[in-house]
Amino acid sequence: MAAPRLFHLLHLSHRAVFRAADRMIAMRFGVTAAQHGALMYVRENEGASMGALARALGLKGAATSGLVDRMEQKGLMERRRAISDGRSFELFLKPQGRHIVETSQSLIKESNAKLLEGFTAADQALIADFLETLAKRADAFRPTESKQDIHHD
Repeated sequence: MAAPRLFHLLHLSHRAVFRAADRMIAMRFGVTAAQHGALMYVRENEGASMGALARALGLKGAATSGLVDRMEQKGLMERRRAISDGRSFELFLKPQGRHIVETSQSLIKESNAKLLEGFTAADQALIADFLETLAKRADAFRPTESKQDIHHD
């Protein structure tokens, strides 16, 4: 049996899941999945730095700044100068952003249930364990060859 094309399958799955999330979140709340993720993170980490948000979402600094700019324009989030360091900013939800996070919980549960439909509880536990382990291994992954070690004939 041929080994599964893991990278390809994960890529396709990731794109499909996030396209679906974008459609659902945008339709109900007028925000993207990335904006929703930022709202959820800031709700759990009021006063978080831009850098912390970037790390949590896996974004570069410029992308995070643009994301927060758009969310401020929508009245969902605000930046405040950090008291401890006037050069940095802390992030806080505005009432509309908090409302989206609170009212979206049922949509998230419904979406998870749809994606896991047909899988037994044991299958679901295995899927979760597999994905968590895969994420940890990928974060720790270090290639054994460098570009200099690869020879072209």
